[in-house]
Amino acid sequence: MRPLELRDVDVVVARVRAQLTHDARHNPMLSPMFSDEDFAHALRHASDQTWVAEENDRVVGHLYGALLESPEYGHGAWVGPDGVSFDDDDALANLYAAAATSWIGEGALEHYVWVFDQIGDTTPWYELGFARMHVRGVLALGDRRRHRLAPDYQLRRGGVDDLPLAIELDQVLDDAQRLGPSFSLFLEHASRPEELFEALNDDEVHHYVVEYRGRGVAQCLTFPLEARRGSFDRTLLVSAVAVKPEHEHRGVARALIDHALNHAQNAGFTHVETNWRVTNRRAASFWRRYGFRPTYVRLHRTVGSG
Repeated sequence: MRPLELRDVDVVVARVRAQLTHDARHNPMLSPMFSDEDFAHALRHASDQTWVAEENDRVVGHLYGALLESPEYGHGAWVGPDGVSFDDDDALANLYAAAATSWIGEGALEHYVWVFDQIGDTTPWYELGFARMHVRGVLALGDRRRHRLAPDYQLRRGGVDDLPLAIELDQVLDDAQRLGPSFSLFLEHASRPEELFEALNDDEVHHYVVEYRGRGVAQCLTFPLEARRGSFDRTLLVSAVAVKPEHEHRGVARALIDHALNHAQNAGFTHVETNWRVTNRRAASFWRRYGFRPTYVRLHRTVGSG
């Protein structure tokens, strides 16, 4: 195990390109687009944060983790789909041992990795103490969606004047995560008021609200997804979907998402992504039934917890 050297860049680029091409070939909801030049440029500027495994003068793996701080996820190291490659489980284990020693030395005890969601890719990480956390789901936009709201419900576009409602409904989502089997008792998932205020003031963010007899009971936020590995251009992200418990099982969420995606299709978007917590069985069932197909899974490990 050793830090990346400039002579390794072309080899790592080729490894990542082959890996992402393989993933896209096996899952059409993943974009095969990959720029060798852009990735090589990024690697050269992250050589002191990237480890390689070498055997008999041949690179057999690499690992890069970005150190990030977040109120929700803590001080952690994040590995993207292009941040790791390995020829066998031993190479991964040795890479992780070397890289994680550095991360821990920087105080990063929360480790996250986005992995192609198939057994051959996830099992080596399970054996290193990681567990499934979030799934990324993707849907290709095609036919128009036509679910309608029941009488007494109305759907409208929200805005900054709806900040108190947005905060209230975001808390509904947070409360749901505290229930079993998620039991996220000590994590604050709800967006902070200043974050919601900024989102509602952003012209690219669409806030959709469902009202029942004039009172807000459901919402979602949508916005264009920034370029990221494996995602298609013109992809919309659906986030913060929440329905008050007393209005569940009435088709509210499906009609809300239908409206948002029809609007996105009119605006030229071709794909939609969302994430759900694996322990939130109701959310997982809803998004899968709706048509979203899992692509990557976010795995997580807290060092010292097991």
